[in-house]
Amino acid sequence: MNYNFNQKKQNRQNGENRKRLFSLLLAIFFLGSLSPASAQLSALTEKVSVLQNQTSALKIIELLDQQSAYQFTYAQEQLAAVKIPAFKAEGIKLGEVLTLLQKQYGLQFAIRESNISVKSGPKPEHKRDTIPTGFPEKSPGRITGKIIDEETGEPLPGVTVRIGSKGTTSGIDGAFSIILSKGKYEAEISSVGYGKKLVTDIAVQDSQVFELNVTLKKKKNTLAAIVVRSSAKKESVASLYVRQKNNAGITDGISAEQIDRTPDKNIAETLKRISGLTSLDNKYVVVRGLGERYNQAMMNGQIMPSTELNRKNFSYDIIPSNLVDNVVVTKTLTPDLSAEFGGGLVQINTKDIPTDDFFSITVGTAVNDKTTGKTFRSPVIGKGEYTGSIPDDRKLLGTTDWKSYAAIVSSGHFDAGSQDDRILKDPSLFSNNWGLKNYKPGPAYNGQIAAGKVVHLPKEQSLGFMASASYRSTWQTQDIRMSRDGYLPSGNEEAGFSGKRYGFVSNLGATAGIGYHNRHHKLSLQSIYLRTLDQQFVLGTGNQQDHGQNVGYYDMLTATRLWQNQLKTEHQIGRNGVKLNLAANYTVLDRLKPDNKQANFGYVGSKTDGPDVATADFSVTNALSGGVSAGALRWWSRAYEKDWGWNADLSVPFRFSLGRLPVTNMLKAGYTGWNKDRLFWVLITGSKGFTDGNPEPLSEAFNPAGGGEIYASKFGDDFHKKPTLHAGYLMMDNKIANKLRLVYGVRAEYFNLNGANAILESFVTNQKKNNGDLTDYSDLYNREPDWNFFPSANLTYSLTSKMNLRLAYSKSIIRPDLREIAFFREYDFELGGSYWSQSPITSTKIHHLDFRYEWYPAAGEVLSFSLFYKKLLYPMEIFAMQNKLFELRNDKDAINKGIEAEARKSLAFTGVPVLKNITLYGNFTRLFATVRPMTVGYTGQDANNPNKLYVTENIGAEEKRPQSGASNFMYNAGLYYDQKSFSLSLSYNKISNRFYRVGTDEVGSLYEQPMQSLDAQLAVRLLKDKASIKLNVGNLLNSKYLIYVNRYNGSYTPQDGHTPTTKELLYQKGTDMLDYEGAPGRTYSLSFSYNF
Repeated sequence: MNYNFNQKKQNRQNGENRKRLFSLLLAIFFLGSLSPASAQLSALTEKVSVLQNQTSALKIIELLDQQSAYQFTYAQEQLAAVKIPAFKAEGIKLGEVLTLLQKQYGLQFAIRESNISVKSGPKPEHKRDTIPTGFPEKSPGRITGKIIDEETGEPLPGVTVRIGSKGTTSGIDGAFSIILSKGKYEAEISSVGYGKKLVTDIAVQDSQVFELNVTLKKKKNTLAAIVVRSSAKKESVASLYVRQKNNAGITDGISAEQIDRTPDKNIAETLKRISGLTSLDNKYVVVRGLGERYNQAMMNGQIMPSTELNRKNFSYDIIPSNLVDNVVVTKTLTPDLSAEFGGGLVQINTKDIPTDDFFSITVGTAVNDKTTGKTFRSPVIGKGEYTGSIPDDRKLLGTTDWKSYAAIVSSGHFDAGSQDDRILKDPSLFSNNWGLKNYKPGPAYNGQIAAGKVVHLPKEQSLGFMASASYRSTWQTQDIRMSRDGYLPSGNEEAGFSGKRYGFVSNLGATAGIGYHNRHHKLSLQSIYLRTLDQQFVLGTGNQQDHGQNVGYYDMLTATRLWQNQLKTEHQIGRNGVKLNLAANYTVLDRLKPDNKQANFGYVGSKTDGPDVATADFSVTNALSGGVSAGALRWWSRAYEKDWGWNADLSVPFRFSLGRLPVTNMLKAGYTGWNKDRLFWVLITGSKGFTDGNPEPLSEAFNPAGGGEIYASKFGDDFHKKPTLHAGYLMMDNKIANKLRLVYGVRAEYFNLNGANAILESFVTNQKKNNGDLTDYSDLYNREPDWNFFPSANLTYSLTSKMNLRLAYSKSIIRPDLREIAFFREYDFELGGSYWSQSPITSTKIHHLDFRYEWYPAAGEVLSFSLFYKKLLYPMEIFAMQNKLFELRNDKDAINKGIEAEARKSLAFTGVPVLKNITLYGNFTRLFATVRPMTVGYTGQDANNPNKLYVTENIGAEEKRPQSGASNFMYNAGLYYDQKSFSLSLSYNKISNRFYRVGTDEVGSLYEQPMQSLDAQLAVRLLKDKASIKLNVGNLLNSKYLIYVNRYNGSYTPQDGHTPTTKELLYQKGTDMLDYEGAPGRTYSLSFSYNF
């Protein structure tokens, strides 16, 4: 019989016969000269772990040999013949494992100094297949990661990965996963054309995942085997560099780890921490000085519909931050991205299909120093509101599923009234829910549960599942002052109204997904569901214009439901890197404002009967509202949208040379599109005659039995359109000698905006009634061509492997939202009046130029400097009109020029205790802007061509200011302190004053001073990093935010027509008039997380 012996650290350069003979003699010598090993096994206290199914004694001894300091000598054929169905030993003594192998499987051991010799023996009559239950069982560790091309940043499929005794290949997305027992390992990674890389310092722990992201570099003009040595830590660093450095365009972003260090509850609060971004109303985002309408929102690659009823923007506060994996803001376009782009494309990516099993749970609570334990006055908040359900007493005639204004007023519940108004036949059909209730909120609470499972299938296939659910409810009281809605100050007062704003918000989110992949294909199906209820109630008193001392009552509830489903597939075709990506998605958005109310009441104001008395009820009389012609305002509105989207793209790589310079290329072609089925309506009603007599308690004032009339205003809004967009693009990506990269191409989009323009349609219909069919409307229709073409080019020059210079040009478009091309009128508290639309709006075309220098000196570190220039043709702004009306208009053009800088640096290089654990970061944006306003006439006629209608533009003087919502200065700064067991973070954000709403003159313009925020977090890690406790403090500076009218040192207009100075434009306490001031107070939150 031939014996194959194995001994650790043996000289393998000897001949095979000499080696076998030496090993055999050595084994005989050990076994013959030692006392029985059973007496010595108890002295082997070294901890080891073995987890094996359907194995052999040879495999187990090999694993012990790897983990132990002892040298094992054995005959491979003997031990391979000893079959073991299962063997589990986790973190137990080596002697106990050997004793178990001896008793169960008859193995014999001989020990001398640091050598253990093993041979097989007779099998016991009653062996056991598994480790005794007295040994603790633990889950093995796992190594997961991605293999990417060092030059291109693209994932590499089919790469061979060998770690320890196990091996696998990377999938189509470059990902791999290997299960290993606890220990230290070395990885060997290789692929044809890339050589081989050995990665050391891989430490696997029980039940934990070790992330190993590796880069491979192509080997050219050589057939010799080249081996590159590296460490796991360095490899993770290198892969991070590649992902950041090799983006085709200029991007900034934030990761889940960074979000986790803040007290942010939703993504709206997070976005302001990204370079060049600010938030507006704690919901919307401004990027590089361009307002919310200029920044497209995408989630998991899908363009999101506008969530607002009155303007084009996406309300980011509906997305819980704990469901998000990362946010990437693209600031320069490439042809494969949506052309609806102004300041930035905000791409939100939720948690993906997992590469390893996990189960985690988080619970938390929060208190606010102005809210918790204090009186909170509000309309009734029932159990349903806690889960985002609309209460029954707010439903319209018993339902929320109305599809149009016409369907409501023709439902048989209304009679025709005067001046086209409709009278409700039975006032009792509207709930008398004006009464208030006092609450004393306890701590707010939140929670999340998440789980993932991976099933490994034969032939390097895997199937992954994940699900997550989160819930949060918050109460918040703010002290407010305002001059809206006719509550104007007198004399030198700053505001005419003072009171409180009571907010209750519940947020429910869930996501689920399933994914499959093998070496050449990947398929995933993901679904996310979000439901938010936001109830804001404002109550206060003041001197109301023309009506004396009044109490203001503002009840505003918004309920949002968003459901997104997405199917994505990725396919590698052949062996030359050709890739095909396919995707389809379906989104439903349902956003309602059910039974919102506004009224100004006269009140008694006695010591026992008034809005300032602690009791919830008080007496009122003479209800009035600027939102209706008579009585108190009640309105319902709904935006309901169903979106289908699709995408297909093909990428084909190829190579050639320019002399001695290698050129790597990627040609990408794609087709994408969407169809929107959107309806929205507004029902405005007035309740008059209920409170015209003697004062009555608020809860009884609108009792239908007391008389009074409810009417539906003729200013109802009905819109239902189904527009479709088709887009095709061609993009070339050239990389020359690993130094120069040029990504360029063109995108073509077809969209018939005129066909969806209800305002244009109505305008032309009315003109035809007056002029017959003789009028030529081509000048009006040609302002919106169906076809638009968007070229772009991004040039990157790599100064070093860590340093880039970038230059980019692109053209983009911002189209009006469907709501903005429909007739409507609706009260808007945030504007302080009614928002309406009655004139056609033109899309904004934008030309972009960008330059950027960026340096990535080490892992997680960056230094960048950017310059940008944007020329906007026909930008859109909301203008403040007379009589508290607001309207969306086009300016002629605008120019935005700016500077961005960002730095993130670890102090680990100092080596100084404490300091080496600190990371500093900061970013800064400076904006320079001008705007040329204009007014547009749509009925111009030429005497030489009387049948043609001309559009006329009256252009105003250039104004040196940013557009509304934009700031000249934006700052973010922070500090992280990390130790093994705890971390501390501080985050600071400041935004300079900005235009809130532009007026027709200086008096009508509104300015905003945003909050400056300082937030802190202390995180403590427990139970071997399985658990963590986080303490967050928000708004440490107790900052306020305010909107004001500038009085310019006492005058509403600058003296002698001079341009106001920066100092004059800033808020001057005691001089300027407050339009609105809110003080939210400080919030303290505590959370506990555990990963099973």
